[in-house]
Amino acid sequence: MKTENDNVKTQNNTYQVVYSDGVRILDYIIASNLAEAKKIAAENARIKNYGTAYYMVRRCYNGGVNAITNNWH
Repeated sequence: MKTENDNVKTQNNTYQVVYSDGVRILDYIIASNLAEAKKIAAENARIKNYGTAYYMVRRCYNGGVNAITNNWH
């Protein structure tokens, strides 16, 4: 018997963690959605020591960037 979870597929999207100046890229993250990417970035900020408390997480698209969050951490 199939359940609803059998049809769920996880996505692998690439996200960038960008310094507060909006130019320097601090990290790349692979996650299924923006909320998950933010959680991973928060963990990585402690582990990898980004050197700032102000960064953005944004999704990468074939050389361009869309879905930019304006929520600073």
